[in-house]
Amino acid sequence: MGKAARDLAARHPDRCRLLTVGRSRAGQPLELLTVGDAPRRALVVAGAHANECVGGATVLELARRVLAEPAEQDGIGWDFLLCLDPDGARLVDCAGQEPQDLLTHLRGFYRPAGEEQPEWAPSVGAALPESEALLRVIEERHPFLQCSLHGTDVGGTFVQSTRHLPGLERTLAASATEFGIPVEDGPYDAFYWPSPAPGVFVMPPDNRRTHTHASSRELGTTTWHAPTHYGGETVIVEVPLWTSTCLADTTPCPDPGPALTAAADRLRARAHLLSGLLARLRDRGPLTRGARSALGACAPLADEWDPRVSLPGSPELPPVLSGGRVASLELWSHRIPLRAAAMLRRCADAPSDAELRNRLDGLLRAWCAEYAARFDPRWLPIDRQVEHQLRLVRSATSLAAAGLRR
Repeated sequence: MGKAARDLAARHPDRCRLLTVGRSRAGQPLELLTVGDAPRRALVVAGAHANECVGGATVLELARRVLAEPAEQDGIGWDFLLCLDPDGARLVDCAGQEPQDLLTHLRGFYRPAGEEQPEWAPSVGAALPESEALLRVIEERHPFLQCSLHGTDVGGTFVQSTRHLPGLERTLAASATEFGIPVEDGPYDAFYWPSPAPGVFVMPPDNRRTHTHASSRELGTTTWHAPTHYGGETVIVEVPLWTSTCLADTTPCPDPGPALTAAADRLRARAHLLSGLLARLRDRGPLTRGARSALGACAPLADEWDPRVSLPGSPELPPVLSGGRVASLELWSHRIPLRAAAMLRRCADAPSDAELRNRLDGLLRAWCAEYAARFDPRWLPIDRQVEHQLRLVRSATSLAAAGLRR
């Protein structure tokens, strides 16, 4: 990505610059590709999560297209942060194949612990240089729109925003239909948030906490709300590697209790099993911390979903759950243990870990097969992932800019 950005800057020296805006914890440069000098800036952030790689391809393609247009079209300049977490990205072991096998993808999985994720870290009081670099860019450039590019393994598409941009839902629906991407009805990321249109979810105000005991954060101190202090907005664009149509099911589920009970029991049982294996492994730094963080979320999540458990002060599940919302909760009961198992398997690399390696290999194969059987994942070609994200970023930028002119 750095080489491609340098090539673009060299070919367009009058319109394009590549800046180093900070350093990662391991000393890697945090690079910002800027296009145009217009004072109104749109900021696009890739690589916020180590395992969500497609945003890098999207920012490079978007930069190429902006450079192919007349200078400062619509009076907008662009800033592209190539990768917010380069240290984490280097720990993801990609097979480099398309389409990739789901099990192969999971074998190379890495996602940092929550407090080591740059967008989230400020919300738990963690001072990461990556977070500070992004916040400096926002403070210096006052973007009227920040787009953060995200993805997942199995699922559909949706957007989260600090303020609803009317019209964005039309781009989302049209692009999703063209590329065969289900629009998620109720992703767990935004399970309790207002949804003014299908697949569009609005974050709570910056003085409110998130909805769950398992992932409670002060949203206002994340990097997402930083542009709002200067009159800007943030839009998060999600796209999957593999699609699953059941996440888009809007049909009311007549009796979600058995599915929710099974999901809660699955989370608890698998977390208990993996916690025992974690205790037998030597510490492998970020991989171990990532696995421990994932396992630590399992019990609170299970209690939140379990109809047999009452949590004082916790928001209740919606009175009517769609099939898509039930499927979203089921999906996380498969996904989190799989992610933890994958990171633990990567920790089991000592000669004395042979028994643990075999055990974790068996769990990964069995649980991945169950995951695939439940959600029937279909590979989404990377060019479609990129084009879908790109269209949503362009649409959100146009809508936000139009709002400024009114």
